[in-house]
Amino acid sequence: MSVSVRQARTGDGPVLHTLVVALAQHQNEAGLVTATPHALETALCTPQADHGCLIAEADGEPVGFVYWYVAFTTYKAEYKMWMEDLCVLPRARGTGAGLALVKALARICIERDISRFEWLAMQDNEVGRAFYTKLGGKVRAGADTWKMWRPEIEALAEG
Repeated sequence: MSVSVRQARTGDGPVLHTLVVALAQHQNEAGLVTATPHALETALCTPQADHGCLIAEADGEPVGFVYWYVAFTTYKAEYKMWMEDLCVLPRARGTGAGLALVKALARICIERDISRFEWLAMQDNEVGRAFYTKLGGKVRAGADTWKMWRPEIEALAEG
């Protein structure tokens, strides 16, 4: 099986939607997906300086994606890459698609002189955590990721 990685492009909205739904299902959050193929295509299929989306193909068929963005870290006064979403369809796991996507991000970091690359892995995602450990990733001890959704944001803003 031949795996390649390319930039998301016009026309990829339906493919990205399928992959996003697969990711949400994997995380037991399928009910949270409200993105449409059109919205995903509009946001992710035009190359930008501060974010991007790559699609992995196995033998020409889309089997995974990664969405990333660049943020600024004040401690170092440098930019870092944040890998927001990485998904490889279950039938394509073990083909090297995930590795190809992460290596493509590493190359972007090198090209842009970005020296920090971060992501989040759910604690119950044993396969993902094993994959990231094999890559050389390290868990940042003592840190939890916190989040707010729209109702909490509105309550905070109004309070």
